[in-house]
Amino acid sequence: MSNQVPITEIIEQKQLKWYGHVQRMSADALTKRVAGSKVGSKRRVGRPGKTMDQRDEELALKRGKLVNKLKP
Repeated sequence: MSNQVPITEIIEQKQLKWYGHVQRMSADALTKRVAGSKVGSKRRVGRPGKTMDQRDEELALKRGKLVNKLKP
């Protein structure tokens, strides 16, 4: 076994870091508005069924972080 951290672990850490960064932005910041927006059309076959917010909240819970602590 090597001492390398699995790539999925690194990706998850960076996703949570970005999620926290976006949650701390002001409500009128363009990035926060785009990240929290919903598209009115149906998703195509093969596309993720979850939004980025749903994915990040699930990831935070998996790591034992409280989601309501991440949101202001």
